[in-house]
Amino acid sequence: MSETYRGQCNLHLYFARQYLQQARSEEPSQWGGHFQRACLESALWQLRLGYEAHLADLLFQQPRFSQPIPSGRLSAQALAVAEHPPEIAELADRERHDEHLRWLMDYAFIKQPKAAREYNPSLISAVAVDADDELLRTEACLQFLSEMVSRHRGTLEEY
Repeated sequence: MSETYRGQCNLHLYFARQYLQQARSEEPSQWGGHFQRACLESALWQLRLGYEAHLADLLFQQPRFSQPIPSGRLSAQALAVAEHPPEIAELADRERHDEHLRWLMDYAFIKQPKAAREYNPSLISAVAVDADDELLRTEACLQFLSEMVSRHRGTLEEY
């Protein structure tokens, strides 16, 4: 079986969808209450892998930039230091400023004790982060990535 970056991206986005569907359909108390988190973090990891495969696909499909695809973790900010396709510059900026990509790139898979609380300056006390909020954010991230990948692939066909 031949691997392609585009195929890997599609596969990871598909798996992310499957994990999110499982997180919504299963009983929250399953696995001692950890099932939803396991599905959420599995979906986020699949989204991260899909995003990295998409970055590799952008470089692979535009050989005029002659930038090799580095091994290891990929980010548009790291790729933007060399000559790069315009989509890489867009994604490097989005990694810094877009809530969806920041959520994906900065997600802390290893939780520190009491890390499930976030500070809200308008309130005196901390606010608990709801698992449903994280699911909604992850679903929004999946939607964003799916639309962005489709848009970028449309522009790649013009080259």
